[in-house]
Amino acid sequence: MIISASRRTDIPSSHNKWFLNRLKEKFVITQNPISKNKFYKIPLNKNIVDIIVFWSKNPNIDFLKEVKYLGYEFYINFTITPYEKNIEKNIPDKNLLIKNFQKISKLFGKEKIVWRYDPIILNDDFDINYHINNFNNFADSLNGYTDECIFSFIQIYKKIKDNIKNTDNNEDKTLLIKAIKEISEKNNIKLKACSQDFYNIIIEKSACIDKERIQKILGYNIKEKKDKSQRKLCNCIESIDIGMYNTCPNECIYCYANSKNILKDYDINNPILSNKNLNNNENIDIIERKTIINEKNMIFNLYK
Repeated sequence: MIISASRRTDIPSSHNKWFLNRLKEKFVITQNPISKNKFYKIPLNKNIVDIIVFWSKNPNIDFLKEVKYLGYEFYINFTITPYEKNIEKNIPDKNLLIKNFQKISKLFGKEKIVWRYDPIILNDDFDINYHINNFNNFADSLNGYTDECIFSFIQIYKKIKDNIKNTDNNEDKTLLIKAIKEISEKNNIKLKACSQDFYNIIIEKSACIDKERIQKILGYNIKEKKDKSQRKLCNCIESIDIGMYNTCPNECIYCYANSKNILKDYDINNPILSNKNLNNNENIDIIERKTIINEKNMIFNLYK
């Protein structure tokens, strides 16, 4: 079973104490984002969890050490973009993030950390040259610390359309992709696109939940197939996401998962990432979530 933590919120930065408690208790409860009264209980026993895929803009390194100490394999999608506080309100200085990225790579191995340059906003404030200059500086600093960069251009969802001015110009996109691809190759980083096709240019599709990477880290084959619940062009395989929408305090104005932070205060011992007390609510339905069980027989290990 693969745990995604999380597309919906920044657990390694903001909810790490809560998540460590869930690992120690060996289960977590999540809420169905559509059927609000339906909840799922997900086992987190390390004999069932093959790997945890983290997503973060500012992961806590001590948290990652503790996850490893508890016996869980993981890798992390670490987002570093060139925006300031007016776009990413609560994200630290990018030089600090670069240093943390390098530390994580040294501690756990570069196969355990993927750089996300995502989303790309193209407009008068963030034009092609702006992105090329920043991408070049980032890639130069991350050379030797990761083997992959995943990018995508911003999608203007209804909830963020008033926040972002974006220029949807295929010619500009093509020029930028060619430039950052060349920079990536120069820095020994494979550039891949997240769930997008582009005009007049072919670029390899990424998988943020990446079967090949996972099998190399684990040293055995897994059963998970393409995740049909994701976008058509998404190559991610099946996973269980244990995050909650509207619980991220990063306050990035382009975020599709958070239009407000509903999690002002909550108990880190709560089995769900919420201020809800499920024990006091008789109108909820908690379902045991079906999981994929893989045989953890060591067949190969290309990274070790």
